[in-house]
Amino acid sequence: MWEKLFDLMAKVFTLTANVERHEKEIETLKRDNKELMEIINQHSAKIDVLVYAVQSESDKTKIWVEKELAKFERRLPSGKSDKR
Repeated sequence: MWEKLFDLMAKVFTLTANVERHEKEIETLKRDNKELMEIINQHSAKIDVLVYAVQSESDKTKIWVEKELAKFERRLPSGKSDKR
């Protein structure tokens, strides 16, 4: 009977130690996760800025092309023929 009680107590202590170790590991993982989320958010913000910059440049290029096409069209002959 004492042997069963000793085995039970050993299991309780072992399980308690395992639970404490797992709780520490969970806290470490939570910290790591928080740090990774901060890094992801920083990179996301940088990507948003780059997307805005690219869109802005694209819009500027589109406006420039439209302006140049309008200039070119004004220089073309009207298409009406003066021959009668």
